[in-house]
Amino acid sequence: MEKVFGSIADLQFGLYEKPVESGDTVYLQVKDFDENNQFSNAPSTFLISDEKSIKHLLKDGDVIFVAKGFRNFAWTYRESIGPAIASSIFFVVKVDTSEIIPDYLTALFNSSAYLQMFQLLGAGSSIPSIRKSELEAIKIQVPSLELQRKTVMINELYLKELQLTTQIIDEKQKYYNSIINKLISQEHV
Repeated sequence: MEKVFGSIADLQFGLYEKPVESGDTVYLQVKDFDENNQFSNAPSTFLISDEKSIKHLLKDGDVIFVAKGFRNFAWTYRESIGPAIASSIFFVVKVDTSEIIPDYLTALFNSSAYLQMFQLLGAGSSIPSIRKSELEAIKIQVPSLELQRKTVMINELYLKELQLTTQIIDEKQKYYNSIINKLISQEHV
């Protein structure tokens, strides 16, 4: 079933604040995510909590979405990473969980079909930017919660496979480099 996104989700802008090198709250930036749109677990910027920033703390299941720039992606926040606030490059999306599973929305928004649509929405300026009203007006596929759970499970398996493949490639590069270095050092003996 297709639904207008704004009817099942509340969108807010992330917080614009000057970050610090250390603080009690992670200040999420695009650079904190790898090429597979996964949090790097090594954040580079922080905030010190105050009355203004506390209102912007992410809650478990909030989806953040990059709507500015050339790299659009979504990610679901989990409390396990600790207190975090999304920077202003993100929209913070709070979904109606009786209608849509946050991780399903993330998988949907990271799919090639939706990424292509987002590129078209943001086109026309030197730095592409999707307006809140445009994002709220898109129609999204909202299947049954059971089908959403299956989609999430497949997406999680796919991300795990990507992670393992990256680890295998890294190990192969180390092995290759050690062989080359060994051959080169033998030549000098």
